[in-house]
Amino acid sequence: MRGRHLRERGPAPRTIRPRRVLDLLRHVSEILETVVDPEVAGWSVLVAFTAGEGLGFNRAFLLLAEGDELRGWFGVGPRTRDEARKVWAEMRGADVLPLSQLHEPDHAAIEAEQRRHASMLTALSHVQLKGCSAWRRAFIGRANHPSACVRHWVGVLDSRELAVVPLMASGRPWGVVLADNFVTHAPIHRATLEAAETLAHYLRAALERTQLLQRLQRERRRRIVAEHATALLETARTLAHDLKNPLALAGGLARELVAALPPEPETLVRQLGIVAGAVGRAEQRVGELVDGLASRAGGIALEPVGVGVLADRVVEAFRPLAVSRHVRLLCYHPARRVVAAATAALLERCIENLMANALDALSGSRGEIHVVVREEPPWVRIEVADNGQPLPTALRTDPFAGGVTTRRGGSGLGLTSVRTLAESMGGSVEYDEREAGWVRFTVVLRRWS
Repeated sequence: MRGRHLRERGPAPRTIRPRRVLDLLRHVSEILETVVDPEVAGWSVLVAFTAGEGLGFNRAFLLLAEGDELRGWFGVGPRTRDEARKVWAEMRGADVLPLSQLHEPDHAAIEAEQRRHASMLTALSHVQLKGCSAWRRAFIGRANHPSACVRHWVGVLDSRELAVVPLMASGRPWGVVLADNFVTHAPIHRATLEAAETLAHYLRAALERTQLLQRLQRERRRRIVAEHATALLETARTLAHDLKNPLALAGGLARELVAALPPEPETLVRQLGIVAGAVGRAEQRVGELVDGLASRAGGIALEPVGVGVLADRVVEAFRPLAVSRHVRLLCYHPARRVVAAATAALLERCIENLMANALDALSGSRGEIHVVVREEPPWVRIEVADNGQPLPTALRTDPFAGGVTTRRGGSGLGLTSVRTLAESMGGSVEYDEREAGWVRFTVVLRRWS
């Protein structure tokens, strides 16, 4: 057989029957419908190019356009003739059908295949020339082809015949699939070229879809990170604001004690206990900052909370500071136990915030603060009202919007925090000045049933 290449036994069929082409295209299209990774899409189609039960090429490569360059991106098949003989013998011995493996892609094997062909893919990369833009259909390239791109690829692959399947977009190359029979030297028939062209278009559609999915996933992750960061900042600022109330209570009492120690030891012990309790609540808030942020997305676990007892406890904690400022504190609630669906720590923070605001509104005046618990089925209402200064004009339109404060160094987050906490417990917060001379805020929660 002098002067002729011996055709070696490999997976390439001499021709391809129309019915088998249709079966192959249907099989690959079904696979690509479920693929979400570009690498898996590229591997699946190139396996169909090279499998014996597919188009039967010895090897296949995908190049994608990047700027003015067609850059090697994926390759499937043996790198040398010796490697080809060994791989094909092992596949025949194990009775392996590559197309049957497409349903369960091995991602590690796919990555290994990319690394294995990395040097060849780099060598195949080539600057696009104007002549490439005129390509419309698949064709066979040889060493004497007029296009420099084709001559470059034929030289790198050492191919006698090279199937070139261009993929165009807006009159420019989007990518190209290259396939040859460098071992078997099997001829490339027109029917095989047409089938390769269809598979390549399937591949382009799959790559565009999977790349879009990846961009959407990245954008979704970016949004989630941004939302988490915003939630973290909001919660941290709110909890930092909430620390001010127990610390202000503790600091106010401590200053009173420094200015004038009470003569009765029992009074001193009681007031020191209130200071210690306020500091303990501040420590509790720090714990909530650490633990509560993680559970924020999981929602708030509600429990039966005795509202009257809780309101009494908060009022008594504020009473020494109120007395020192000549403010009268009154707490009203039914004799029977009123139970709301709430979280005790969150409801306590709501009442603390409202009472701190009321005390601030009464600064320099002898006024009153009324804390009233009412049961109006199916709701429980906790009202905190004061007869101090009316709400500033800037706050009346939406007191809960945040960013407006009447305190020196205030953050304007107190009422916003109350609304956030009330809504997290399935409730709400209301504001009114219907009673002349009184400003009233009401936390509304569902009654526990």
